[in-house]
Amino acid sequence: MRHLLNIVLVPRPRPSSSTLLLCLLFAIALRGLAHAGEPGIGVGEEFILLSDGPGKGLQATPDVAFGNGIYLAVWREGWHGKGGRARVYAARVSPEGKVLDPKGIEVAPSKSGVQEWPRVAFGGGMFLVLWQDFRNERDYDVLAARVSTEGKVLDAEPLAVAAGPRTQALPTVASDGKGFLVVWQALVGEETAYRGFAAPVSAEGKIGATVETGATPQPKLAWNGKSYLAVCGGAGFWSGEIRGVLLGADGKPLGKPTPVLGGTKAACFSISAVPERGWLVVNHRSPPDPWGWGGPGAMRAAFVGLEGKTLDPVRDSYPQGRLANWLDMGREKKPGATWPWGQSASVWDGAHSVVVWQRHHLGGEKMTNFENCDLIAARVDGHKSLDEAGVPVAASDAEETRPALAAGGAGRLLCVYEKASAAGSQIAARILLPSQ
Repeated sequence: MRHLLNIVLVPRPRPSSSTLLLCLLFAIALRGLAHAGEPGIGVGEEFILLSDGPGKGLQATPDVAFGNGIYLAVWREGWHGKGGRARVYAARVSPEGKVLDPKGIEVAPSKSGVQEWPRVAFGGGMFLVLWQDFRNERDYDVLAARVSTEGKVLDAEPLAVAAGPRTQALPTVASDGKGFLVVWQALVGEETAYRGFAAPVSAEGKIGATVETGATPQPKLAWNGKSYLAVCGGAGFWSGEIRGVLLGADGKPLGKPTPVLGGTKAACFSISAVPERGWLVVNHRSPPDPWGWGGPGAMRAAFVGLEGKTLDPVRDSYPQGRLANWLDMGREKKPGATWPWGQSASVWDGAHSVVVWQRHHLGGEKMTNFENCDLIAARVDGHKSLDEAGVPVAASDAEETRPALAAGGAGRLLCVYEKASAAGSQIAARILLPSQ
């Protein structure tokens, strides 16, 4: 006998609006907990280092260092062209992002000349700030001043690190924790090509002997706990390469410069140390061109080992797609497209390298003009990105360029950068919190 089962469908009552709201809030909370556990980079609110400085809306070329629980940011304040009176200014910032010197610190007051391209490092319990100085109105010299963590300038007169008869320019500085090493490029005699030089500076302000490094032009420098690596650009618009050379604490080269990262227009590279392991070097690739001869643009990374040689080198001449050492890529030239190009900065946060770079938007008739620049970040393991899409650090309608980074305590980083609009340019900053 067949048994028939009659199923009666009874309509369920619709949930009330309050019940729906509770469910929605619960779902949002669960999603928030999930995202809180995901790796990435937290980005703090933007703040300005000096709102009404004497430069009247012309602030540029920032740098930043950390030591003894405090950040020190430096920048150029004012016009640096003919007839300019640009000065080097500084401000301390707490690990929480509070500006401790809201009126700024004028590092080296002077009645004449131009001060520009300030760089800073921490060592021996203090900061060393250096810059290229045009006060003699003939050529540039490299001068420096020590600044305490309380914000006091310790040198009534600047230290003359390099003040020869011709130009000494584009200095940079790093510290081994005790003293400092300064590198720069200079013209010698009647030569028209720059050479690379270095000199140690002690925490007491004593300047050591100048030595030639072989690292030129535009040298950059970082200490990894065992030695310094100085990197420099190569010659040629399309075929320049980045080279590196190990330096001792006295600046003397420990070998000859060797290739680190090849590619086009090697001019905007950055370097940071990975303690006890080596160094990370980052550089852009080709700009967009109407013919496509330069290939895709990219922000690329190379890891240099303790012996000064690139580990796992990647040849990336005219690739079709993104490579393992590419942190960002620009390929299509169409409305809304972006292109990585220009300055970058990197630092070790205790677990990974963190890199911040420039990403432009394309415009113009052939989509080869840069119309707006944002700053993008990623954590990097070796030379491979852990955040392939990139994390926006500063992405407004203003031009955000020239990032600089310093690692503080508790996994916090301070990113300082230029922010330019029709009203002028300011030095802005944000706290970054990379997850471990």
